This record gives sequence, C-alpha cells and structure tokens, in this order.
Amino acid sequence: GVVKEILHDPGRGAPVAKVQFRDAYRYQRNNELLVCTEGMYTGQFIYCGKKASLTVGNVLPLSAVPEGTIVCNVEAKLGDRGAFARGSGAFAVVVSHDDDKGT
Repeated sequence: GVVKEILHDPGRGAPVAKVQFRDAYRYQRNNELLVCTEGMYTGQFIYCGKKASLTVGNVLPLSAVPEGTIVCNVEAKLGDRGAFARGSGAFAVVVSHDDDKGT
C-alpha cells in the first residue's frame, strides 16, 4: 500500500497513517489506518506479509523478524490489531524465538 497522509488523532499520542491498499479480489482500493512508526512519510510504499522486507513501516510476522530487532504495535493474538508497544515512543525488542510455539 501507499501512505496517503499522516493524521493527528486527538485520542492518541501517536500519529496515524492513512494507507491505501489495492484489493486482491475486486477492482477497488481499501483505506486502512495504521499507527505510524518513526521514519514513515507520505508517498512511502508499505508491504505486509511474510515476504515483506525488513524496513521501516512494513508489517511482518514476528517469526520473520530476526532477534534484536526493534518493533512496535505487536499483536498478542492473530488479528487483534496490536496490543503491545502501541503508544507514542513505545517499542519492543525481539529477544528470542520459540520454534515450539511458532514465535
């Protein structure tokens, strides 16, 4: 997707990015609001999924992120839209992976 604009949400401390994705099934575009990371800008391309590269703003599963990487907006369960390190200036560090649990 493409970051169309960075907005101020009065209920949050962190800014929000309005990202426009192409729909995989229909001829249309979907708009999503994502919490901004430091270094995101308008016009930036955002990639989501296992095959995305490790750059600022991309969305990856934790199993695809190497140890020692600084991350933010981490989901506790699949699809809960982020539960850990969501606030302004908050971050988490990937310490280790557990192959038994898939994380």
